[in-house]
Amino acid sequence: MTKPTQECILFHNAFLFSSDAIVLTDLHGVITEVNKAFCELFGYSREELIGQTTRIIRSQHTDDLFYQKMWESIQEAGEWKGEIINQDKSGNPVSVLLSITPILQDGQKIGYMGIEIDMREQIKIQENMARSERLATIGKMAAKVAHEIRNPLSSISLNAEILQDELKSENFSVEEAQSLLSSIMREVDRLANLTNEYLQFSRMPKSQNEAHNICRLIENLTIFIESELRANQIELKMNLPEQPVLVKMDKDQIHRVLLNLVRNSIEALSQGGTININLENHKSYLEILLSDTGNGISADQLDKVFEPFYTTKDIGTGLGLPISKQIIEEHGGTIAYLTDKAPGANFLITLPLNGYNKGH
Repeated sequence: MTKPTQECILFHNAFLFSSDAIVLTDLHGVITEVNKAFCELFGYSREELIGQTTRIIRSQHTDDLFYQKMWESIQEAGEWKGEIINQDKSGNPVSVLLSITPILQDGQKIGYMGIEIDMREQIKIQENMARSERLATIGKMAAKVAHEIRNPLSSISLNAEILQDELKSENFSVEEAQSLLSSIMREVDRLANLTNEYLQFSRMPKSQNEAHNICRLIENLTIFIESELRANQIELKMNLPEQPVLVKMDKDQIHRVLLNLVRNSIEALSQGGTININLENHKSYLEILLSDTGNGISADQLDKVFEPFYTTKDIGTGLGLPISKQIIEEHGGTIAYLTDKAPGANFLITLPLNGYNKGH
C-alpha cells in the first residue's frame, strides 16, 4: 500500500470516528459527507443527510441576518468560528460551537468542512453554576437582611416597652412619650429604607427613559445635600458645559446614582474638604467624573466596591454601589473606580448620547 493511500485511510478513519460532529459540503452548501458523530448529534441517518443542504439543521433560533454575516465572514476571511443554535430531526434546539473552513484541491476551493462541538452539556453546567450563584446570593441577602433588621427591631421593642411603662406611670410625661415615639418612628423609617434598598436590588424596575438635560439634573443635587455640605464644611464644585447635554435616561434612577456617590463622598469628608463633579461631552457619549479630597478606597477593597453586600460602614446594606452599577449598565453605560487619578475617591461614569447634542 502506497504512502498516500495509507494517509487517505488514516484521515478517513479520523473523520469517521471523530467524537466531534463533522459535515462536508460543496460550495453551495449541499452535504456530501457526514461522520457518525454528526448523525448522532442531529438524529439523522447518513442517507437522510447526503444531498440535502445544511438548511436541514437550521433552526428558527438563528435568523437570516446571522447566516448572512457568517457567510460574508467566510468569503472575506476564508473561515468562521462561533456559537450557533441548530436543530435536530425532532426540532429540538442543539447549541454548538461551529467551525467552518474551506476544502482545497490543487489550490482551488471545492467545498467546506464544518466541525460542530456539542455545547449543551457545557451550557447546562453554566446554568447550574448561575443557579447556585443566585441561591448563594439569596442566602447571603437573607442573612444580611436578618442582621440589618435585628437592631431596629430591638430598638423598637425596647422603646415600646419603655413607652408602655411610661403610660402606666403616675408621673406620665407627654414629652418623654413623644421622644420614645419619635425614636420608634425613626427605626420604622430605617426599616422601610432597608426594605426599599433590597427590593431595588433584587427587582430593578425597568427604566422609563426620556430625553433630559443631565447638567440640570447635576445642578439640582445641591437641593438635596445643601445642609449636609454645610454641616460638614464641604465645598461642592461643578464643571459643566454651558449648553444643555441631552441624555435618554430615567432621570430618577440617574439622580439616585449621583446622589449616592456624592453622599458617599460627604461621609468620607467628615472633617471638611471638596467634592468635584466634571462633565465632558464627547459627542457620542459623555463622561462624568466625581472626585473628592478624602482618603479614597484602599487597594485591598478595590475588587469589592461593586460587590453586593460589601460595606465598610457600621450601618449600611452594601448595595448602594451595586445598585448604581446596575442602573448605569441598564442605560448602556459604565461606572468605574479610577486608581490613576489624584488622591481621594474618583468615580467615572460614561453614558451614551444616542445621537443627541449633534449641534453642540
